[in-house]
Amino acid sequence: MNLKEKILNSQKDLKLISKNKEGIKVQAKFGPSKITKIPLNLDEKLSFFIATIIGDGHLKKSKYQISIELSDKKILEKIKKICLELFQRKFNICEVKKRENKKQSYSIRIDSKAVYNLLSKVYEIPIGKKSNIVKIPEYVLSSNKSIKSAFLIGIMMTDGGKRRRNVGLSTASKQLWEDLIFLFKGFGIKLWIDKWIYKKYNKEYYGITFKPSELKTLMRECRSGQTGQILLDKFIIV
Repeated sequence: MNLKEKILNSQKDLKLISKNKEGIKVQAKFGPSKITKIPLNLDEKLSFFIATIIGDGHLKKSKYQISIELSDKKILEKIKKICLELFQRKFNICEVKKRENKKQSYSIRIDSKAVYNLLSKVYEIPIGKKSNIVKIPEYVLSSNKSIKSAFLIGIMMTDGGKRRRNVGLSTASKQLWEDLIFLFKGFGIKLWIDKWIYKKYNKEYYGITFKPSELKTLMRECRSGQTGQILLDKFIIV
């Protein structure tokens, strides 16, 4: 089954409103619901969005809802804008109840069975707790460099940050770690990799570190200036 067929199959329990070569518009078969556009191709914006879900998103078990929680509201505003462009849906950002000794965080809630099915059935994002089993979707791993770089930008925007006087990220998923190493090395980016046991949870964690200047490589390779600008806004690239 090719990508388009798989996407169409993921939406079969929704009502098809319209279809063209770029996407379909669907709606719930019963009850009041909003029309959602679902892209039939994987491009830079969708790759970036998928990465933000893998980085800091969650597909709820109890209902068809996706949430992304971040302390940087500006990044969420950019994700909200990308959602509007991808799915022709406007989703709200709300303030999350502040936790003790934590920064104030914000959440965007995506109430859409169509988007939920796209992420879970096509792009392999686990439902519920995913931290130690998440991986990079096969369709991203086999895509062109521009789509791969957009994905890495999305991961760095959500999971990435300063690490050991450089930049990088850590994960509880060995598979995601190995997939990310594969993608970063595909751009010729020199990495420092490590792993350790987090004693509090008795779990193994995996890390990736590289020089901030290497972020410019991802920006150059990504044809979507919008996603590259998001990276520039978060990191001081020298």
